[in-house]
This record gives sequence, C-alpha cells and structure tokens, in this order.
Amino acid sequence: MKRSVHSTRARFIQVIILLALVTPVLLSLSKEDKKQNTPPFLASVDKVVEDQMAKQEIYGCAVGVVQNGNIVHVKAYGHHDKLRTKPFSVNTIFRWASVSKPLTAVAAFKAIETKKMALDDKVTKHVSYWPSTGNKDDVTIRNLLNNRSGVNHYTNIKKANYKSKNNFNAKQCVEVFSSAALDFDPGTQYNYTTFGFNLLGATVEEATNTPFETYVKNNIANKAGMTSLTAYPSDPGGFEKDCNGAIVNRTEGSVEWKLPGGGWGSNITDFTRFMQGLINGTFLSNTSALWQSVSNNNNYCFGTIRDALKGETYVWHNGAHNDVSTYMGFFPASKLGVVVIINADAYVSEGRMAKKIQALFGKDWNIDDLPVNYCGKNLNCGDNMVGVWRKNNTAEKTIIRRGYSTEEFNAEWKWLLDKGYYCSDLDTYTKGNARKWDGIFKKTNKKSALIRNYNHNDFNTKWKELSNKGYRLVDVETYMDGTTRKWAGAFLEMNGGYALHREMSHDEMHDKWSEYSKKGLKLVDIERYGNKWAGVWIAGDGNVAMYRNFETTDFRDKRREMNDNGWRLIDVDTYMDGGKRKWSGLWEKSPTPEHYIYGYDHCEWLTNYHNKYDNEGYELMDMESW
Repeated sequence: MKRSVHSTRARFIQVIILLALVTPVLLSLSKEDKKQNTPPFLASVDKVVEDQMAKQEIYGCAVGVVQNGNIVHVKAYGHHDKLRTKPFSVNTIFRWASVSKPLTAVAAFKAIETKKMALDDKVTKHVSYWPSTGNKDDVTIRNLLNNRSGVNHYTNIKKANYKSKNNFNAKQCVEVFSSAALDFDPGTQYNYTTFGFNLLGATVEEATNTPFETYVKNNIANKAGMTSLTAYPSDPGGFEKDCNGAIVNRTEGSVEWKLPGGGWGSNITDFTRFMQGLINGTFLSNTSALWQSVSNNNNYCFGTIRDALKGETYVWHNGAHNDVSTYMGFFPASKLGVVVIINADAYVSEGRMAKKIQALFGKDWNIDDLPVNYCGKNLNCGDNMVGVWRKNNTAEKTIIRRGYSTEEFNAEWKWLLDKGYYCSDLDTYTKGNARKWDGIFKKTNKKSALIRNYNHNDFNTKWKELSNKGYRLVDVETYMDGTTRKWAGAFLEMNGGYALHREMSHDEMHDKWSEYSKKGLKLVDIERYGNKWAGVWIAGDGNVAMYRNFETTDFRDKRREMNDNGWRLIDVDTYMDGGKRKWSGLWEKSPTPEHYIYGYDHCEWLTNYHNKYDNEGYELMDMESW
C-alpha cells in the first residue's frame, strides 16, 4: 500500500523530535562511560584465564597486560567466595605480597640516583637502630638488594615488637628481626629474605629523611598515577588447600609489619601501572639496573629475578601469602608484560597463568595444558585413595574437585558447566557431621546434568525425565541423609539404549548384568549399599566383566590377572561388609594401558601418582576415598 506524502512528512517530523529528545541522553551516557573509565580487555586473554582458573581450581583473580608499553587489558575474574556470590572487581584492593620487593628496590635506586645513599654504603651509615656489632655492621645496601645480607627469612620473628597500625613505623619493622643473628657473613651467600627488604625500606627512609610510605608515593605512585597504592591494604581473604585437596578459607590479616618486603597493595589497575612504569622507565633514569646480573645468585638481581626466552631478557617477581599469590613478568625490549593476582596460596601457579597469557603475544614458553594439582610437601597426609587411569592422551581435559559442601559443589558445577566441563564421576561422604562431595570433571561439547538429594521415587522420576530429553546416567551415588536414603546422579547427552536398576540382590544384579550384556548394553557403574545393588547400563558392546565382594588382596590379584588378559577397569566400588573392606569392579576389553593405585594417602596419591600419570598422558577415570 502506498503512503501519502503528508503521512511520510509527519513520520519524518516525529523521528526528528525523537532524536532531539534522545541525543542528550546518548551524550550523557557517553560522558558517564568516560567518567567510569572502563578498563580495556581482550577476549583472547579471557579464554586463557578462565581455562587456567578451571585447571588450577582458582576462585578469583585479576589480570593486567601491557603491550608496546601500553595497558591493553585489565580485568577481574571469578569470585571471593566458594558459593560464587561475591564477584571480583577491578577496584578490589589486593596485597602484592613479595612483589613489594621490586617496588622497594625502585625506591632504593631512586635514593641512590639522587645521591642520598650509595649502593655500597653500609646500612649502619644510615640506620642508627640497626646493630653495628659483629658482622651486622658489614651489611650493605647492595647486599640487601641482592638477598646476600645474611638476614634471615621469617625465622626468629618477634612480631610483638611491631605495635603501629595504619602508620608505618620502620624502626618497629626492623625490630621484628634485628636481634636475630645473621645466617652467614654478608656478601658470601644467597638467601631470599623478606626481612632484608624490610631493612632496605628503613634505610631508604633514614637516608632520604622522608617516611618510607611518603617517599614511595612521591617517587613511584604519583609518577605512575597509582591512586590506590596503599601501605595498609585490607585483606579480602582467600583460599588454601588441606592435605585432602579440599579448598578452605584463609585470611592472613595485617601485613604492615613487613611493608617493604611484602606488604604493599593496590587494585589490579595500579599493579599494572607499576609494571608499565618499569617497562617505560618512568621511575628511574636507568631502570635496567634492577635486573643487572649477579653471579651465583639464583638469577636474583636487584629486587627482581632475571630469566630469558629465546635470548630475550625476561624480568619477573612473584609473591605469596597464605591467601594470595601474585606475579609480575615482562620483557623490557618488547615492552610486553603481564601481572596476575589470585586469591589462593601456593597450590596455584600464578606464573603459569601469566606465561600462558604471554604466549598470546608471541612469547611462547611451551607450557603444557595439564591441570595443576598441588598438595604441599607432607605426603603422608589425607584420606586413603583409589585411582584408575587410562592412557587416552586427554589428561589435559580432566580436572578434580574434592571436599565441597553440597551448596559449594553445586556452585562449582555450574561454573565449570559454563566453561565446557561435565561431571563424569561423583563421590560423596561425610566429614564429621558435614556431607562432602568429590568429582572428576571432563571437557565436552555435549550437554550434561547433575542431580542430588533425591529420594528413591523422585530420583526415578527425574531419571526418566532426563532420559526422555536425551541424557544418559553415567554415574550414580547413594547415601543416607538422616534416616532417609538419597540418590545422586551425573548425566551426559547421548543416544542409544539405557537402563537403571536399584534395590537388587546379589543374584538379581548378576542376572541383569547377564541379560543386558546379551542385548548390547554396557554396564558402566555399580553401587553397593547394605545388601543391595544398583547398576547403570548405556549403549555399548555389552562386553563388560564384573567381579564383586573381593577382599583387598584378592581384588588386587584379580585386577592384575584381568589386566594381563587385556581387560581394563571402568569402575571400582569399595565398601565395608561385615567389618571387612570389600571391592567390586567392572572391566572392558581395551588395548590402552592403565594404572590402578589404592591405599595411598591423598597427598602421596596426588603427588607421586596422579601428577606423574597426567604427565604421561593417562586420564583419571575413577577415584574413591575412604
């Protein structure tokens, strides 16, 4: 239908009026966006960070990237809590931990450049409260910068000597460790020490006749526009792992007493600006003095660590408290660098994440894609563990989660689901009065589902509902919740036949296994509870062997026999029967090698076996604890 000229003109006038009304709003939004100064970010960095968060079990982190001397990425990821309800923010103040040392080194070199002190000055020339007795009188500023002073590292601490709060006191800071003997004569050995940098900060303060905090802000923070840098960072808290691989909350608290060596803090933007200042020579006339080589010194230079990639100098420093890990690494010549802050202790590898990001910009450290599993140095700790591994060369796609509460596991499952993982193996147990959940998660392009805490009938209804939507049960768990038996299950999108049977006697279980084997259904999971059995079947060749109720030694021998004859474990179930530990297992014919380990404490299981097998291309198929 043809419009009239008058109608068209009227609509044109309406549009003009509408634009006149909307334009001021658009302009004001533009001004507001400018005012908020939204940090830049790169989607390619997002992918690497989220991949590492999944593979390192990281709850929250923040990342900054400098390319060609310019900040090109600043972003916060994840959460502050295990329920994932408190998002990280680019405005969150984090503690730098030992990356405070490069900052203190910059302050020291600034004082040297302005002739307030010299590199080979004795500390006693400037600091009257540093003892001048014995070999302590021989400590020089160079020694402190190189970690060759002999000052100890977190031994003989007298933290009670530090009484100041939100008003840094350099003298009290030094009195925390000044009465302790030196570990060796200054200049003769290398020993990494936070206390040595605390003494360096005090030396800068005395030599410049300026409070250390003020000196840093005037000569570093203000030059780089670091408005959030603070000597008194709040502690948002973070996480550590116990020797069962369970994440626990941890808060370190105030670190003012070690400010020069490990106490500074800021948001991620200002952390990035500090690195940018080092890259661009903002603070010193000769910034490279910080990474001049020192022979026989573990690559530690003057407040920084020096490395190289394909002949190009690489400068870095990391830091760790009980609830935070930090990293700064950059290539001075390329003017490329990455900073990372993670709310976790030594169980994460902050440097691994930074170098994975650097690879996006052509600096490939050739780091594998395997998960990071760390359990500390005490291997004789944790629950007894069982593990089955198969050499599928897909270990980099398999991760572990342990010791989660019901709500925490649900939050983690949802987060991992968004990252492309599904739960392939589920285990539940109680610690004290609390129910805990473990899981093996694997990468997939398929849809998946997880249900828990259903009674018998409701679980059957939900199983049918999911089955009709194209999901197949791959693992079933049952447990007591008070006096009620509950059920949980992990599902994966797939086609073909399937079956679930529960409440079966020993003989009924055998009959179903025999019946479905002939129909081409594959038994993939069995569960023993009381004197009853449950089984899960999916489409397959049906050629699965089942052996049940073996004592520990007999099961070990049966597994070796089966393995020698080309059978590989699919599923292991362990339980108590008449006061004795019993074992059942499912096997399938397969040419791929496997490993089976049982009875080791979790830390030894993880460190000496799981990580080793990961590196050899073996994928974790099943794990149990007791």
